[in-house]
Amino acid sequence: MDATIVFLGTGAAGGTPGPPERTESSAAIVAPGTIILVDVTTHFDRQVSRLPGPPDAVVLTHAHRDASGGIPRLRRHWLAWRRPPIPTFASAAAIDVVRRRHRRLDHLDLRPVDDDETVTIGPWLARPRTVPHARDPRFPTYAWRLDGPSGVVYASDISRLTDRLEELVEGAELLVLDGASWGHRIPNHLRIDADLPVACSWRVGRILLTQLGRNVPGDLETAVTRLCPRARPARDGLVVVLDGGRRQ
Repeated sequence: MDATIVFLGTGAAGGTPGPPERTESSAAIVAPGTIILVDVTTHFDRQVSRLPGPPDAVVLTHAHRDASGGIPRLRRHWLAWRRPPIPTFASAAAIDVVRRRHRRLDHLDLRPVDDDETVTIGPWLARPRTVPHARDPRFPTYAWRLDGPSGVVYASDISRLTDRLEELVEGAELLVLDGASWGHRIPNHLRIDADLPVACSWRVGRILLTQLGRNVPGDLETAVTRLCPRARPARDGLVVVLDGGRRQ
């Protein structure tokens, strides 16, 4: 069975009104026997129905509330699932913020991971790399690369493209990339019309945009495809088969 990525949300902080309406950005990376939840948003109660099952692990990109503010909501569902604490991988700084912000964390097995350290999660080798995003040093931000049934990079929050991110993306089947704005740059995020053509030159199979904000064009798919034929905007509930680089 092929692995898949399920987009639980594809919007900006607080959500992006529609149509299509978008909840805060999060995804599940699914392989037989393993579900990895990428970020836990404040909209988790609305997104949990899209999960194919309880998560076996969580990876956090950073500790902003739109990426980790749903941790108490996750706990309520965890109590119903009757599962052991969920291994949760993040930077030491993000874990520190989570510990200070939330009183009840018995549902998480918090595991700090350094930049470029590789950890094993089921059939995946997961490796984070620091990317520019927040100016506040309390919120270092990771892009995550997962290699195994496929090669996937999740970089939902990034202020500029870097050589280190391009190196992380090299040879991946799929890049999930920040697509927050169009026509003008907003703080801490990419601008699709300026940055997507650069990312399109990278050696990666497909690009799907998330973190989509209020000012993107109405016919976003057409606009994105003109910039990069291998790119598309993601949407809440989208399920993409990861074929390990095979092409039908």
